[in-house]
Amino acid sequence: MNKVLRMLTVVSLFVCFGFSQEVVEKAPSLTISGELSSDIVYNGDAESSVSFSSPYTGLRFTGNSWELSTQIVDGDVVVEEAKYSWSINENVSLTFGQQADVYGIAWGLHRPSNNSWVSLPRNHSVYEGVGLSTSVWGVTTQAFYGNDEYWATRLSYSLFDHSIGLSLNSNDALLLDVSGNTSVDGVITVGTSFEYDLSEEGDGAYWLRTELTPDLFKGVSILVGFSDDGVDTTDEGLIYGVKYTCSDNIFITSELNDSDNGYLVRASYTF
Repeated sequence: MNKVLRMLTVVSLFVCFGFSQEVVEKAPSLTISGELSSDIVYNGDAESSVSFSSPYTGLRFTGNSWELSTQIVDGDVVVEEAKYSWSINENVSLTFGQQADVYGIAWGLHRPSNNSWVSLPRNHSVYEGVGLSTSVWGVTTQAFYGNDEYWATRLSYSLFDHSIGLSLNSNDALLLDVSGNTSVDGVITVGTSFEYDLSEEGDGAYWLRTELTPDLFKGVSILVGFSDDGVDTTDEGLIYGVKYTCSDNIFITSELNDSDNGYLVRASYTF
């Protein structure tokens, strides 16, 4: 009887050990990343002043086919995206939940890691609905359908290390975008982002951002941009500045523009 009990105990341990290994192997991985930024604004008018702010503090939780991104706004935690994806095959996938509008390339520029500038060229939107992404013969198609019968789609094609996209939605919007990087004989790298509004209501609005990174000056980039009559643009006219990458996690951006917003310096940290 004792031998039988010992055997059952050993078998149970093996079963439990094997089950635990299977659970660990199948447990979804969780990745946590975040960003912090601090702004220093100097107004050199008659009453010179210096002000401080924290424009972006956010956390992102990602796992197998899902993502939850949050941001602190006015002391409250706001959910930016809460979505999960289903890959039907290697070329087609569906995304469900709260997600960014598939319109142009402005999404993500509110996060310091995606934007070498202090200002935003255009506001972004987030909607509840279903998204579709396909990639065939080098053409990527993104489509979205959400509440109130809102829909949007973007077609893009990669050519010479640049992505050329065309977006339209149910609000009669039509937008052309171009983005990419060009290396000039290993001397300087030129990164360009551009949107041009082709709709009737847009009245030819556009924004352009160019980042020049000389290989000679490690970590230093020269910023030149322009915005003209864009809807929801935060700055109009010529914009210029300097970015310095201190490390893989810390970079500092400075910016001047034609408006009276003063001289802005932003320090950002990613983890």
